[in-house]
Amino acid sequence: MKRSPDTFVFTSELGSRLRDLRLKAGLTQMELARAMGRAGKSAGNLVSRLEKGDERYPSFGLVADFLRGCRAGFRDVTDILDLYTSLPTAQDKVYDVVLTRAVSGVLPKWQTPVIEYDRQFDRPVTQVPAKKEPAMPDRLKRLERARKNAAAARRRYFYGEYLKVAVNKTGLKPTMTVIEPLFKHGLEWFGILYRTRDAKPGKREKLLAESEAGFAKASGFPLDAIRKLEDGVRRRFAELEMAGELNWLPNLSLEEYEAGLLAPVRKLSFKQEQHRELVNRLHEHDVARKAATEKVWAEVQPLLDEAGVPGDRRVVYRGLVGPCCKAALDFEPGSRGERVQLDEYILAPLWISRGLDQALAEKLCGVMLPRFRELAKSFPPDPRPKR
Repeated sequence: MKRSPDTFVFTSELGSRLRDLRLKAGLTQMELARAMGRAGKSAGNLVSRLEKGDERYPSFGLVADFLRGCRAGFRDVTDILDLYTSLPTAQDKVYDVVLTRAVSGVLPKWQTPVIEYDRQFDRPVTQVPAKKEPAMPDRLKRLERARKNAAAARRRYFYGEYLKVAVNKTGLKPTMTVIEPLFKHGLEWFGILYRTRDAKPGKREKLLAESEAGFAKASGFPLDAIRKLEDGVRRRFAELEMAGELNWLPNLSLEEYEAGLLAPVRKLSFKQEQHRELVNRLHEHDVARKAATEKVWAEVQPLLDEAGVPGDRRVVYRGLVGPCCKAALDFEPGSRGERVQLDEYILAPLWISRGLDQALAEKLCGVMLPRFRELAKSFPPDPRPKR
């Protein structure tokens, strides 16, 4: 779609503001690109184009990632954006030009009154609202929506757990380009089966047939492999339906919730206090551990850049960070337990089939293990018993 000349253009002034935010954060263009999740030797060029205003129509997400990488926010560029959003709309500008031409034949002293009257006349007349049924209070709507969302999330969990196994039983090669489309197709079938539980006869089969035909044409997979997955989805859906899992809704009562808020706080027993303290300590340790995982993953990106690992295959190595963290924190350096923990991932046929290079994986482990042990010195104590 062609853009009108009167649409937003990323200005050099806005680019200069972004550059100031990056310098304030003490980041080079390449460091910021990595913080934004952009990889590759040319990633810094994207940051440079933004700062110079050469990226005329950047996406909202790109600007958000830039600000996030600088630990800044939209509030830091709001004044510049507000200058643009306060301007008349493109439609208003066109209408004003047309209206000005229309009144050009009127005496000058009458032109302004004519324009003002036209604007008043053009405003929609406020109508008396139709009588409606009493609306459900917002909090009750939110509660009902929360119940349905919780039920939907539970169903998606059941679907996903089944499809994780089922897509590998179709007889097709278990690569990402095969597993991911099959997984999405299975989810689509589960969705159709759920939405058509009370539909008219024939509607479900029609939608399923259209889904199958569209997927077969788009994927090019053998029809017998696709139908093997679909038959399994039908059986699993029937099992969930018979077990009553599809009708499950959490028992959330607003009255009970409010009563709990208003009720006096009861003193916890010694055992309950111990349990609460344990939960809090576990949470603190897990938060620090997760932060270290993200930090170490960011630090090994140059190794992946050097090895020329493309972005779509880095997820294979991303999964190695967790086992490295666990091996570093739970086992002594060079111990058998450490080796077993790493080999479970590095030697797994699934990851090898998805392009995991064992030599590169070992190199990453050699960097990540000592780094995790160094960061672990600042962790809150782990209340879990050591092995």
